[in-house]
Amino acid sequence: MMIDTTTLNIEKLEIPEKYLGSFKTIKSGKPPKIYYTFNPNPTIGDYLPIITVKKIEGLHGLYTEGIDIQFSAPKLLGNTNYFGVDENDNALLVDTLFDKLNRIFQSSPISKEQISSLNIKNIAFAFNFVLPQNYGYPIEFLKVIPFLDIGKNYNQRRDTYYTESDRFGFCGRIFNKQVGWKIYDKGAEMIANAKNKTEKEIALKIKHGQLPDKVIRMEITYQNRFTLKRHLATRLGGDNKQERHLKDVFNNQLCQSILLESFDKIANEINIGAMDIPLFPISQYFKRTKEAKMPLYEVYTWLGRCLATQQAGSLQLKLLSDEHYSRQDRFRADKKIRELLNSYSLPSFTLKQIVAECRRQLKEFKIMKPKDYS
Repeated sequence: MMIDTTTLNIEKLEIPEKYLGSFKTIKSGKPPKIYYTFNPNPTIGDYLPIITVKKIEGLHGLYTEGIDIQFSAPKLLGNTNYFGVDENDNALLVDTLFDKLNRIFQSSPISKEQISSLNIKNIAFAFNFVLPQNYGYPIEFLKVIPFLDIGKNYNQRRDTYYTESDRFGFCGRIFNKQVGWKIYDKGAEMIANAKNKTEKEIALKIKHGQLPDKVIRMEITYQNRFTLKRHLATRLGGDNKQERHLKDVFNNQLCQSILLESFDKIANEINIGAMDIPLFPISQYFKRTKEAKMPLYEVYTWLGRCLATQQAGSLQLKLLSDEHYSRQDRFRADKKIRELLNSYSLPSFTLKQIVAECRRQLKEFKIMKPKDYS
C-alpha cells in the first residue's frame, strides 16, 4: 500500500475569490478568519480531495494565510484504497492531483511544480496483508491485539477496538497525539463501508470470491508536522525542522522500513509465542514439550509465562513486573526466555503462523494492484 491519507500545506499563495465558487464558507474567531472548504460527497462521482483555504483580514482586505489539501493517494488514482500505490506512481499521482485541483478551482491557481514541493502536515503509511486461503479469517489474529504491547514510543496511549460479528469487523487501534497505529479487517471494512461505484464493485467481487477477502490492513499515521519531521529526519537525514514533501516519502524502501519497524514492535517473539499456545490440557502441553526435549524446569517457566500473558496481556504483565522488580530484572528474564525458545523446536499455531506470513509479505513488499487480479 505504501502511503494513504496525506495532508499537504501551502502558505502565502494567494487564492482569489473567483477560484472559490465551489467552496463553502465558515467565519470563526476574532479578528475573524474565513475558512473556505471543499468537502465532496464520497458517494458521488470520482474521488476528490478535501481542501481548506484559510483567509484572514489584513490591512488591505482578506488575504490567504494557508491552504490544506487532504487526499488518499490510492483513492485519488483508483477511487479505493483496497489496492495500493508504490514509488512508480509518484508522477501519475501528481498529474492526477493537479487535474482534480483544476476541476475544483475551475482553473489552476496551484501549478504542478508547486504540488511536488508542498509541505506535508500529516501522512499515513499502510500495507495490506493477504492471508492464504488455508488460514483462518483475520479476526483470529486481530482479537489478540489488545493483549500485545507495541512499545515505549506509544506512552499515554488510548486503545480501542470493536467487533461487529464473529467473522468480520474487528479493528485494533493504538494511538496518541503524535502517532496513530491501526490494524483491521480490510475485506470486512470494504463490504461494510463501500461508498462509490468502484468500492461497491470490489465489495461484490470479494463476496463472490473474485478478490481476496482475508485481507489485514495496517496503518501508521504521523499525526502532525513535528512528529513527521522528527521521524523522517532519522531515516532521510537532515534535521527535525526540515519540511518534507511528496517526493521524499514516495519511496518503497522508506515506507517498508517504517511499517516493518512498527510491525516488529507488536510482533515481539516472546509475546507472540506466549499468546500463540492454545489453552491445552496440561498433559497435552507436557507431551509437546517432551517431544521438543525441553527440561521440566524450563517447561514450568514457559508455561508460567504463557498463562500470565494470556491472563493479563503483555503490556499489563510488563507494567506489573516493573512495579515489583527492576527493568533490568525483566530484560534479563526476557533474554533467558528468548534463549529457551531458540533452543527447542516447539510447534506453532494460528497466531505465530499469521505473524510469520505477514512479516514475510512486508519483507517482500509486494503492493496489491488491480492488474494482479484482472
